[in-house]
Amino acid sequence: MPENLFEQSLTVRKEFLHTLQTVFQTGLASVCLIERHNLSDIDYQALVLEIAPLAQSHECALLLDNSPALVRDLKADGVHITSGQREFVEAANALKPDFIVGAGNINSRHEAMLRGEAGADYLSFGAPGQTPDTGQLTLADWWAEMFEIPCVLFHPLTPLDRLVPIRCEFIGLGNNLWSVLPDAAAAIRRFARGTGVS
Repeated sequence: MPENLFEQSLTVRKEFLHTLQTVFQTGLASVCLIERHNLSDIDYQALVLEIAPLAQSHECALLLDNSPALVRDLKADGVHITSGQREFVEAANALKPDFIVGAGNINSRHEAMLRGEAGADYLSFGAPGQTPDTGQLTLADWWAEMFEIPCVLFHPLTPLDRLVPIRCEFIGLGNNLWSVLPDAAAAIRRFARGTGVS
């Protein structure tokens, strides 16, 4: 989600949510991670409740950002944990097997294997707001080649028509999709055709 979405006017937010719904309608979005940024608890929960029905009605899993305690109350599909091994294990113990618990902010093979052994449903490399560096690309490629647990590579800034094929099962988009509003649905369809996704 754009970082300043909650600061926009109601009209701008409604336009964005409409465009977001058209993206979900393509059937090409598997997961929607709602980042928390600097939102208060009340504003974050309001944002989740606004987006959840749009995603879930099109079979797109809704994940919360480091908020395992809210998953059940907000009827999310799971949580994305980037705060460390102990926090990941606590979330997994509290939510699995009923909910998705994914792991991010992984910076070494050792960390990756620890999350995998602790029951991660997926591992992610890179970050939602940054271009992945060489180390993150190498880690993602290694994990995808060696292990069965799915992985995500966040690649949120590079224009969609310049992204190269990757081994990972999923790619995390961001401003490279929202920057082409209101044509995001058409852009993701073009991107999917270029990568062989149907």
